[in-house]
Amino acid sequence: MNNRDSMDSDSGSEDGLELSSENEHLQDQDHHQGLTSSQALNLYVSHAFSTWNARGYEFAAILFTAAAYPDTLVAAALRMILVYFAMILFSSSVGHWVQQSPSRLRTLLSTIIYNRGSVILGSFVWILILSQEDLVGPHSTFVLPKNTLLKGIGFAVAVSLGIIERLSSSGNLISMERDWVVTVAAPAGRPYDLTHLNAVMRRIDLVCKLISPILIAAVISALDSVRLGVVFAGLTSLFSIPIEVFSAKRVWNNSPLLQAPRVVHPPQPVQAAPTSWLAKTRQYFHNFEMYFGTSVWIPSVALALLHFNMLTWRATFITYLINIGYSLNTITIARAIGSVFEISSTVITPRGIQYMGKAHHHDSSPSLDSDAETEIGLIAGNRDGGRDVRTVVGLQRFGLWGISWQLVNTVPVVIALWAISTQKDEIKSLSSIFARSITAEQQASPNVGWSIVLFSFLACSRLGVWVFDLTTQQLTQTLVPENQRSSFAGTENSVVNIFELFGAGAAIAFPRTEQYKWLALASLVSVWLSWIMYAAWVRRKRGHLVHWEKLTEGLCVGERGVW
Repeated sequence: MNNRDSMDSDSGSEDGLELSSENEHLQDQDHHQGLTSSQALNLYVSHAFSTWNARGYEFAAILFTAAAYPDTLVAAALRMILVYFAMILFSSSVGHWVQQSPSRLRTLLSTIIYNRGSVILGSFVWILILSQEDLVGPHSTFVLPKNTLLKGIGFAVAVSLGIIERLSSSGNLISMERDWVVTVAAPAGRPYDLTHLNAVMRRIDLVCKLISPILIAAVISALDSVRLGVVFAGLTSLFSIPIEVFSAKRVWNNSPLLQAPRVVHPPQPVQAAPTSWLAKTRQYFHNFEMYFGTSVWIPSVALALLHFNMLTWRATFITYLINIGYSLNTITIARAIGSVFEISSTVITPRGIQYMGKAHHHDSSPSLDSDAETEIGLIAGNRDGGRDVRTVVGLQRFGLWGISWQLVNTVPVVIALWAISTQKDEIKSLSSIFARSITAEQQASPNVGWSIVLFSFLACSRLGVWVFDLTTQQLTQTLVPENQRSSFAGTENSVVNIFELFGAGAAIAFPRTEQYKWLALASLVSVWLSWIMYAAWVRRKRGHLVHWEKLTEGLCVGERGVW
C-alpha cells in the first residue's frame, strides 16, 4: 500500500514535472506569438511620428537653406556634403551604441529626445538666420540687422544640429527596425510576422515621405512665409514627443521580450586616454570588418549602390527636369504616381515572398547551401525552422525579381532622357541660327511621347527598388546574428552615405543641364552593377538563378497542347 502510494506520488510528481515543462513550453510559445493588435498599433504610431518628422525636416531644411542663401547653390551643396560625411563617419558608431545599450526602451527614447531637441533648437536658429533684414519683407514684425558673420555662424550651428538630427533619426530607425521589430515579430506565417511588420513599417515611411514634405510646402505657400514654416516644423516636433514616448512605452510595458535585458558584449579595454581616438578608429574599422564578414554584405552593398542612382526624386533630378522645361505641376503629378508604385510594393512584397517561398517545396535541387541552413537554424532558435528557410528562399527569389524589374525599367528611362536631351540640344543649336522661327513654347516643352515613356517607366522602376529594399532588409534582419544586427545596420548606413556622397559629387562635377544624360547613363551602370552583385550572390547561395529544365518542360508541354 505504501509502495503503491509512493508510486502514485512519484507518478504524480512526474506528471507535475511534465505539466510544468509543458506550461513553460506554452509560455515560450506565447512569447513568440508576436504582437497583439493593440501593441502593433502603438508600434506603428511611434514609428509614424518619428518618420513624419524625419521626412518633413529633411525636406524643410532644403527650403530653409534656399531661403537663407537665395542667390547661390553653394550653401545647399555644402550642407549636403557635410551631412553625408558625418553619416559616413558616425553611422557605424550609432549602430554600435544601439547594439551595446542594455535597455531597448532607454535607447529608443534617447533617439527621440535627441532628434526632437535638435529640430526644436535648429528651428530657433533658422528663425534668427531668416529674420535678417535682407531676407524678410519690409512690413515684418521681427527683423534683425544684416550681419554676414553671425549668419555664417548660425548656418554652421544649424548644419551641426541637422547632423545630430540625421544621426538620431538613423539611430531611431536602427533601434526600431533592427531591434524592436525583430524581437517582437511572430514566427513566419503568423499574424504580425517579420514580413508583415516590415511591409507596414515601410508603407508608413513611404506615405510620410510623400505627404510630410507636401504639407510643409503647403504651409509655407499658404502663409507666404518661410519663417512660419520653421515655426510649424519646430512645433510639430515638440507636440509629437509625448505621443511617441507614450506609444513606445505601451509596447515595451506589454512585451517581456523587449523588457528582457540585452546581452551586451564588453568593449575592448582602452589602455590610456591618449589612445582613445586610436581605439575609436580601430572600432570603426572593426565594424566594417564585421560588416564584410557577414553572409549578407553583398545584398547590402548592392542595395547601397542604388543610392548613387540619379534617376530618383532627389533635388538634382527635380532641378534638371525644371531646367529642361517641365512645370512644377507635372513633376508633382509624376512624383505622386511614382509614390503610388512605391507604396504598392509594401502590399506586393509579402505576397511575393510567400509565393516564392512555397515554390521551394517543388524544387528538386537544394535551395540553400548547408552553411545557410545552419545559420538560419541557429538564428531562428525555437521558432519554426522550416518556415524560416522557406521565407529566406522567398526573400532571395523575390529580391532578384525586384532588382531585375528595376533594371528593365531603367533602360527606357535613360533612352527617353537621352532623346529629350538630344532634342533640346538640337533646338538650342537651331535657335542660335533661326532664332525667329522657333517659339519659346517649342524651346520649353519636351516631346510628349518621350515624356510619357520617361515618367511611366520611372514610376514602374520605383516598384522594383522598394521590393528589393524590403527583401534585402529582411535578409539582413534574419541572417545577421542578434549581437551584430544593430552594428551591421549602422555600418550599412555608412556605406549608403558613401554612395550618396559619390552621387552628390558627380552632380557637382557635371553641373550643366546638357551633361545630365551622362549622369543618367552612370545611373544605369550602377543599377546594372547592383543586379550583377545580387544575382551572383543568389546563384552562389542557391546554385542557380532560373530553372531552365522546368522552363523547357513547360515549353514542351505547351507545344504538345498545341499539337
